[in-house]
Amino acid sequence: MRVIKTFLLISFLPVQLVFAQFTLTDTTFFNDNMVDSSLTTSTDWKTEPGKLLLQTGENENLARNKSAYIVYRSRNLPVDTASRNANRLLDGSFFSPSFVHILSLNAGPGGEGTYIVIDLQAIRSVNRVKMWQLGFYPGGSTNLPTHLRVRSYTIYGGLDTLAMEKLLQVPENTFGITDDFFEKVVDIRFLKITIDVIDQVQSTVISEIQVFGKGYLPEGFYTSKVRDIGQPVNFSKVTWTAEKPEGTQISIRLRTGNTLKVDTTWSDWREDSATVSGTLLPVFEPRRYLQYQIRLGTQTLLTPKVDEISIHYDTKLVAQSTDASITPQYSTILAENNFTYKIVINKGPTDYPIDTVIISTPTPSILTDVTINGIKAAYSVNTFADKIVIALSSPITATTTFEAKIKCTPFLGVNRFSSTLVSKEAPQNPQRVDTKKENNQEAWSILTTGVPNRLIIDTKITPNPFNPFSSIEDNRSAKITFYLANIGEPKVLIGNQQRKVNIRVFDLTGRLIRTVYDGLTRAAAFVAGNSFFWDGKDDNGKVVRPGVYIAQIVIDSDNGGEQSAKTITVVY
Repeated sequence: MRVIKTFLLISFLPVQLVFAQFTLTDTTFFNDNMVDSSLTTSTDWKTEPGKLLLQTGENENLARNKSAYIVYRSRNLPVDTASRNANRLLDGSFFSPSFVHILSLNAGPGGEGTYIVIDLQAIRSVNRVKMWQLGFYPGGSTNLPTHLRVRSYTIYGGLDTLAMEKLLQVPENTFGITDDFFEKVVDIRFLKITIDVIDQVQSTVISEIQVFGKGYLPEGFYTSKVRDIGQPVNFSKVTWTAEKPEGTQISIRLRTGNTLKVDTTWSDWREDSATVSGTLLPVFEPRRYLQYQIRLGTQTLLTPKVDEISIHYDTKLVAQSTDASITPQYSTILAENNFTYKIVINKGPTDYPIDTVIISTPTPSILTDVTINGIKAAYSVNTFADKIVIALSSPITATTTFEAKIKCTPFLGVNRFSSTLVSKEAPQNPQRVDTKKENNQEAWSILTTGVPNRLIIDTKITPNPFNPFSSIEDNRSAKITFYLANIGEPKVLIGNQQRKVNIRVFDLTGRLIRTVYDGLTRAAAFVAGNSFFWDGKDDNGKVVRPGVYIAQIVIDSDNGGEQSAKTITVVY
């Protein structure tokens, strides 16, 4: 049964204005007609009616797509991307080339004592392990010759890889598919299988390892069917009530549209999900239809349990429709340029007045001008590393073309400048601006062209020299700025890649003075609010002597590493 509650909330703002707030609430999850089964996996709403929880793992492979490695005890062999990559044993494929190949003792790589370690990536209750020989697969023949089988093996388990308990030993195996049940259910995170006996002539080949057990699965998704609000609305926050034991997770994301069936006009699922009840989710608005998706996760033997979810919305809009775009849409990568950000705003007679426009900036940007219907507008601005907040002196109350002149240096492959409209009469519920898509590219995005010769671009240090004891605050530390380019961006197209970056200060003898930063990062603009600072102190907190020092930026890259170095002068 699904219950939809719609009720009026009254809020008294400082300006004594009243606004209408409604909710769509699901209080139970056991109605199969309300779930999108094609997008729902590993969740259970039948065992405890009225509650949504994770499924148990008796029939689910707990090891699939987790992590594994193999160690060849008798030979010093590295993991490679061919037949010695143990992650291929967890990919769900029972066919060539997805296998691990341990050659016979006479042939070479392998040896008795070779072992495979599987990281289940969470504590799981395990009682069963299956190993599949190449050629044996679900639904396939089991009459193939068993000469590729593991001759003898032992299975260990533990919460870490240092202290592991022996769970099972098979001194002589005659099967191409092993299926072992333990005498007791064990709570483990790591599983180790040692190959105790290797055939002198025949190879040992394993194509898949499956792990089963009791308890809850580590992750599951519940996706609602498309909900019809009845009219285009401005969505607000999402709230829920749930049991959430320590070590478990709940997150919720939305997508919205104006058609009953999800099509290309719908927004994508939000990349950043709500993990705290009461979070504002700025999906595309106004929209009539929505879907929500609940992700449940656990790294323990417990499960979160969701009792109720509410999507809050306002029937009174900030704008009837909007359309944002940026020109020029193509720009040379890491070249400063001027851009025009335009929002066409269609207003209705009862819409809230627009007082503030917020433009999210993927690279630090400077606002140089604002026009409304081609006429210069009066405004005040607050500029941050990731957004520009424009407060208009006169609110927008009618259909308007808003234009902001922006200067910035695009450094990503796709630089998305999303925006929202805010009204003082409903400040808790800004309205997300729309944009058109063409060839899967949003009109508010700057696409960069060209490829820089280096990853570390435009390193600058200011002020230089600097005085740690200066009476002027901005002169007491050196600001280190640079751009980091071409590290798997945009991540949705190329990959969610990261590189290790070190920023260190040395004296002229090469002695390390201070580690300013040591961590992982993706492509980024380390300028403005994202800059790094050196306050003239060493790693022990002592101010260094006056003199010349060297600031070095080092990034790991495919060609073995890249660095940029600049001198810094300390005076006082």
